[in-house]
Amino acid sequence: MKNLIVILFLLFGVFLNAQTLDDYLKIAAENNPSLKAKFKAYEASLEKVNQVGSLPNPTLDFGYFISPIETRIGPQQAKIGIMQMFPWMGTLNAKEEVYANISKSKYELFEAQKEQLFYQIKRVWYEMYELKQSITIVEANLKILASFESLATQKFETGTKTGMVDVLRIQMEIAELKNKKLLLEDKLKVKKIAFNNLLNRETREQILLPEQQEVLSIIETKETLNDNINSLNNELKSLNLQKEAFKSSEIVAKKQGLPMIGIGLSYFLVNERTDMIVPDNGKDAFMPMVSLTIPIYRKKYKAQKKEAIFKGESVGFQIENKQNQLNTALEMHWVNYADAGRRIILYNEQNVKAKQALEIIVSSYTNSGKDFEEILRIQRMMLNYDLQLIQATKDKNVAVVKIESMY
Repeated sequence: MKNLIVILFLLFGVFLNAQTLDDYLKIAAENNPSLKAKFKAYEASLEKVNQVGSLPNPTLDFGYFISPIETRIGPQQAKIGIMQMFPWMGTLNAKEEVYANISKSKYELFEAQKEQLFYQIKRVWYEMYELKQSITIVEANLKILASFESLATQKFETGTKTGMVDVLRIQMEIAELKNKKLLLEDKLKVKKIAFNNLLNRETREQILLPEQQEVLSIIETKETLNDNINSLNNELKSLNLQKEAFKSSEIVAKKQGLPMIGIGLSYFLVNERTDMIVPDNGKDAFMPMVSLTIPIYRKKYKAQKKEAIFKGESVGFQIENKQNQLNTALEMHWVNYADAGRRIILYNEQNVKAKQALEIIVSSYTNSGKDFEEILRIQRMMLNYDLQLIQATKDKNVAVVKIESMY
């Protein structure tokens, strides 16, 4: 039984370790309610295509003559007729084109929502890793400060006048750092709740973060990225499809101003004559019919066409504005990406120098008992560089995934 428990535990651990960021993205794509809502809106729009592409319902009429109309072959007792109206050629296809483009537009909005969701998940993922690494760095610094406390205590015990002051200083530093660690742990809990909410699952679900975080990079030039965004951005695609829908709406408005043709058939029920015998006595009659609607009142059709034109022009301006917004956003995220890369290099170099300085001062303090405050100052600098290095790595990764989400 114990062996079985161990095996199950190991298998469970393997399963958890197998959950990469891509796995979490897949879970979100299947579970996130806002994404489901966008997809259902797209599915609903598809049904509209079938609605507008159908012919209008035929008209069935029935008439009963209270006073039968006398004819040569007998009195007419009742009449049944059916009429089917047909829009002008191409009208239904144009309507289908309108709503087909609207449906495609809604699908692009669904894709845009998915990209935004994936960006949010990736951003929180990298923020959680930053907090996790920051906690690890703080814990390592607490151990270092504990060793400094031991060193200061030894100096105090050997009779150094400033030894007790140094011990108190180091204890104050340790207390502040412990408080910082608690704050980081609380922030990490909040991020985990936010992450699970994005996946639409229990907030207590375990999230396994990698031991080593990758540092993302951009290969393309800024000009290439801008071209990709202008041609591949889902929101721009959606607006372009809306523009195409309004162009088709112009055609619909034009064709609706043309006549509709109706084809029908009437059936007359005729009773037999009793006063004389005539050929075809009481024979029912059929009458084919053709009708034509005459769109005399042109004002509404002209207004429909102008409405479609104005809406198309409005979307055109929206496209231009969106391109400007995306271009500005790309510039901003590109600056953030470049700045994060420079900070990574800077903090790595600063950390090396700070470690060298710390080794020299610690050696001096061991011999003379002086400059303890300088030890603490440089230790704070090293802690700050370590934390800023992790933050710079996170900022660089977030900038990359944000740019990727734009196309």
